[in-house]
Amino acid sequence: MALAVTLSIAGCSEEGPVEHPTAIQGGPKTSTETLSPALNDPQSLGNQTMKDEVRIRLKDEPRLQAPVATLVAPTKQQFTLEFCEAVDRASVEAALLEQAKQYTEKEGAFGDGIVPSFDFRWVTDRKLDLTVGEITLPEPAFHSYQLSVSGAKTKSGRTLGETPSFKGVVERPNQLWKMSVDGKSSEPLTSFDQPYGIEMLDESGKFLLLSRTTHYCQCDAPFEGIYTVYDVQDKKFIPYPNKLMTRYMGSGNFVADRRGFFYEQPEQGIEIPASETAVAVRLNDYVHGANFSKDRTRLIMAVGVREQERDLDLLVLDLKSGKEQRLSKALVGSVPFNQTHAGRWPVDFEDDGERVYVSMDVDTGHEKRYVYTWKTGKLGPLNLPLPRDYWGGFTQTTDGAYQFYYNAGIYKGAVRISEDTRGDGEWISGTHLLLRMQENPDAPKDSAYNRDLIVFDADKRSERKLASGVWSGASVAGSSPDGKWIYLISGKQLIQP
Repeated sequence: MALAVTLSIAGCSEEGPVEHPTAIQGGPKTSTETLSPALNDPQSLGNQTMKDEVRIRLKDEPRLQAPVATLVAPTKQQFTLEFCEAVDRASVEAALLEQAKQYTEKEGAFGDGIVPSFDFRWVTDRKLDLTVGEITLPEPAFHSYQLSVSGAKTKSGRTLGETPSFKGVVERPNQLWKMSVDGKSSEPLTSFDQPYGIEMLDESGKFLLLSRTTHYCQCDAPFEGIYTVYDVQDKKFIPYPNKLMTRYMGSGNFVADRRGFFYEQPEQGIEIPASETAVAVRLNDYVHGANFSKDRTRLIMAVGVREQERDLDLLVLDLKSGKEQRLSKALVGSVPFNQTHAGRWPVDFEDDGERVYVSMDVDTGHEKRYVYTWKTGKLGPLNLPLPRDYWGGFTQTTDGAYQFYYNAGIYKGAVRISEDTRGDGEWISGTHLLLRMQENPDAPKDSAYNRDLIVFDADKRSERKLASGVWSGASVAGSSPDGKWIYLISGKQLIQP
């Protein structure tokens, strides 16, 4: 559906038809045919007054607009610069080069600031198509650049003051890979040309949640981003104009999409891609945490009022029938807080298909652990074979025979069978094999392929090396339901070529 849209830019007009994907507002209708990762006219840009002298946007992803600091690929990147009034072209080109140079001298640059090559293609005196040339990087490397036109002049001779800048932190794109469980074969399942954050939405790897942040730092701060759902089989990008979450926290008026994500019901006028798997949820409560059941047919939630910080209701909602089960103030304890950034975390639920595990904080700094059983519909205390002051985070085999406690090792019920295995790990579906990464002490110090992929066989109490020379930034994303394939997130090369 093509609509004629005019953007108001501080009294300046920008004309031309802009395509909008067919959309719905939080309910199932005919699926949209969105083939690009970009929203050609994001709602945040439509029919608005531009307060700044210039708008700098990434051409293939206009949702990324200055002021912004985000990851960009080292390949050629195209940007669009739109000015409020006609400008002196030579002064703009000079300002871009000068501001890029000044950025390399600032202490606040991300990594090593660089001055990239620029190719200027003027459309009019108010619009510039700018190409940043390919950047050749050694591995490992950390570089960034800045696009700014501060100090440029208009046609009337006026000098532009401080203008919004676009900071690009250079990073090679990651891909989703699959590897056979014997380690003998591997292949990439995606070929992204931009550096997305990648999260699997389902065990089969059919859908991915892609994200790009609008702020950047070398920290774990929860910055806002832009989100896209990617269909791996159909190679289709489905961009969303709002925040998507795999664990929900927020208003009781939200949408649960059974592909594996949530979002708050958007304001009227914001268009959302159509989805036959989207279910609108309307509660009078504030949701302090919500997750899908393992089969995606129900939601299990911690609810209360927005200001409430402890002793929440447990609410189970059947997404098909709408039937609710509420256990009033059953979750005794405090909601989890992010100690670093003074914000709340969503209460998290983990479902193994028969039981759901959840914990609340207590005043002593420890956890109050609970287990909800689907068959009985009852919530009770969860007793783990760990000291009370230990964090109880764990993952277990499909049949529940073995547990891997991240801080305590591998257990079979109450018996610890391996104390040395700690940190991150993932059980391969349907097996008793624990998959994890570890550094190879024999790898060269400057090598980017310095990790080994290790499998621990819980039955045999032994481990073996599945692959050597794995890229240092690789991570385990999961395994196929039949246990034949391992999913990993890595760069262009998973194993050292």
